[in-house]
Amino acid sequence: MALPAATARAPRRCAVHPARPAYGDCPVCARPRCHPDAEDLGESGCLACTRDAPHAAAAGRRELLVRAGLAGLAVSYVGGWIATQYVRVHLMSLVAPAVVGLAASWAVSRAGRQLRPPAVTWTTAALAALLGTALGFVLTPGGQNPVRDWNLVGGPYLAALVGVALGPLVFGASAAARSSDGGDQPPPDGDGAAVGTVR
Repeated sequence: MALPAATARAPRRCAVHPARPAYGDCPVCARPRCHPDAEDLGESGCLACTRDAPHAAAAGRRELLVRAGLAGLAVSYVGGWIATQYVRVHLMSLVAPAVVGLAASWAVSRAGRQLRPPAVTWTTAALAALLGTALGFVLTPGGQNPVRDWNLVGGPYLAALVGVALGPLVFGASAAARSSDGGDQPPPDGDGAAVGTVR
């Protein structure tokens, strides 16, 4: 008596595109995925799990203020130590504070991106530059009062503020533009909108 023929196994199908045969399993969620999805997404997963992945919430105003303040403090501390080498050194006594201002402009604007209004960011950068310049006076060998003898300390303070103002020109406005366009926001789903449809 002949045995019944073995039933052929149905081919595996893509979990997102059932009309397509499965090419392999998703490395993230182990669902079967099709060849186009495997080529497009690679090791990042499949359309099902990348669409369902939670996105980090955008930073709030308080967090941005803390970021900007910490970045400004770091620049003022390091910049102050460097500026001690150039106190009362003719032209370098102005160049060093200007560099501190540029560094504060760069660091604070990136740490506090999307902070509104923008004046808050630049005020924080200006305070950091002034603090770094003042620290340079205080730490210089022999000491220098940072608020006396304005004929001596006024120029470096002004140079620090000029450095902050020149920051956007030196580093470009591209970073600011990206921040205003949503630099901290998650990218759009793109092909994720095609979940459940056949491409």
